[in-house]
Amino acid sequence: MNIASIPLIGRILSGPAFRHREFRLLLTAATSNYIGYGGEQVIIGLLVFQLTGTSAWVGVALALYFLPLLIFGMAAGAIADWIDRQKLLRIIEAVIGTNLAVFGVLAALGAIELWQVLFMTFIAGSARAMYLPVRQSYAYDIVGAENVVAGLGLLTIGMRAGQLIGALVAGSVMQRLGTDVALFVLASLHGITFLIVSRLRSIPTETQVNPVPILENLREYVQEMRHNRTLLMLIVVTAAVEVLGFSFATILPELATERLGVGAEGLGVIHAIRAAGGFAAGVALAGTRNFRRRGLTYLFVIYAFGLGLIAVGAAPNFVTILAAVLAVAALASASDVLTQSMMQLSVPDRLRGRAMGAWVFAIGAAPLGHLEMGALAASVGVGPALGINGVALVLIGVLTTIVAPGLRKL
Repeated sequence: MNIASIPLIGRILSGPAFRHREFRLLLTAATSNYIGYGGEQVIIGLLVFQLTGTSAWVGVALALYFLPLLIFGMAAGAIADWIDRQKLLRIIEAVIGTNLAVFGVLAALGAIELWQVLFMTFIAGSARAMYLPVRQSYAYDIVGAENVVAGLGLLTIGMRAGQLIGALVAGSVMQRLGTDVALFVLASLHGITFLIVSRLRSIPTETQVNPVPILENLREYVQEMRHNRTLLMLIVVTAAVEVLGFSFATILPELATERLGVGAEGLGVIHAIRAAGGFAAGVALAGTRNFRRRGLTYLFVIYAFGLGLIAVGAAPNFVTILAAVLAVAALASASDVLTQSMMQLSVPDRLRGRAMGAWVFAIGAAPLGHLEMGALAASVGVGPALGINGVALVLIGVLTTIVAPGLRKL
């Protein structure tokens, strides 16, 4: 049977996004990049838990990983509008690959200490904070406004497929061959990604054709946020969902090693299931054409996300935990795609890179969530911590529905 004859797959493969050579290259590069991302999260989380024996320090490490989103998010968006995006993607891949290689050398020498892991984690997070707005705004450059949800959904498919592969590979290699080998494998993959990105074509933007100082770019965007209530609302809600929902990754190393006893490979499987959930969400969204009712869909996602966290905390065994993690990850990815598309559609074209910078700034609230989840798990346990955050996320959905009726019209 021809795979293109399957209705959903056929819509994806025949869609406008997939027909662009540049988008296919960007999709390949994003997939390869996220192999490194998925592997990084497995290695960092498990290594910190092994060094310290507590989820509180895992929360600190992940907070440092995502702190650059808050610090550099707005500036990253302005830079994405100001400098050639293809060139920026190459620089970012070089930085990520070099950081992983240095990390691997330290591991091979047996010289890894907690402060070194935390420092390397912050460097990795800084590079990825720059990567997000550049990639998403470049994707919009290629596919345009009408196909942005489908295009970002297709990117999500590639990213989550890469994350799945990276989590499985890193967990298996780390357990069987050592942390240093796992890090060198990930560094090599970013070298390959650098070569893929080098084949992308530069697409000049209005700001690059008529450049203005970067501080003026930032001032213009701050003014836009002050007057654009839709954009400001999306930033606030995105930050709240990030803190309460996405922070569940903090407890996964403890969940795998202490509660389930499945070790590095089992943790890799859990992270792979996270990626599979994101992949499923990407498939569903990539098959859309001229997607409407984004706001209503987003509100549904918030409610379901909260209930999913409660289910993860209450799940009695490995299989049911995997099923609950799959659902939570799908909802998390849908949340990302919907907020990215709504933010870019709510501003003029010249501000789209900065809109993605605002999204990065919003998800920069993640460190608060990881610190909160780590401390909560250490004090009341993994299950109750997930339950508390799940209930809080449902309440955020209720509050958003009441005070932000305009969201339903997006």
